Amino acid sequence: MSTLKITEAKPTPEFNIFYFAELNGSSRIEHSLMESLEKHWAEWKPFLKAYKLEQPEGGKGTDFLLLFLDKEVEDAVEEIWQATPTEGLAHHNLAITLIMSAAQSLLPELEEGKCAPLPKPGEAALEAFKTLNLTWNEEGTVNRQYAVFTPFPYSGGCEVCYLEENCPKSQLRK
Repeated sequence: MSTLKITEAKPTPEFNIFYFAELNGSSRIEHSLMESLEKHWAEWKPFLKAYKLEQPEGGKGTDFLLLFLDKEVEDAVEEIWQATPTEGLAHHNLAITLIMSAAQSLLPELEEGKCAPLPKPGEAALEAFKTLNLTWNEEGTVNRQYAVFTPFPYSGGCEVCYLEENCPKSQLRK
């Protein structure tokens, strides 16, 4: 097994109000909610982690992109959710918007509406997760609620995705 080289990636997430509104299922956003979203976007950006997991020089195999928001963001969303479920859902969707905007800034194909397929990680990727204090779950998730793990550079959608069998988007295509 070759070890993947872990290097920090530099995403440049930008708040896309249209993406957020679609995700949130809203056609309008109250001023007070917008102020809260702006505040939390700025507070949560420092908790965004992004890494390239790369094969060693001359190594064979796929490179990956891994992005996640630290647990502090999960805790903040949960706190908001406990106080006001409607605002909690909006802030949950804000965290998703942040992680996806960061991924889109590094993989422009995602901005074109393509999925970020989730590959089944091999031993080298699992070791990289451990190095970053992440745990892979067999359901196809890591122990961070807001995360993206996908081939880098972009190399296809459903055909390389671990979740193809259960993905609603994939089911629509069949």
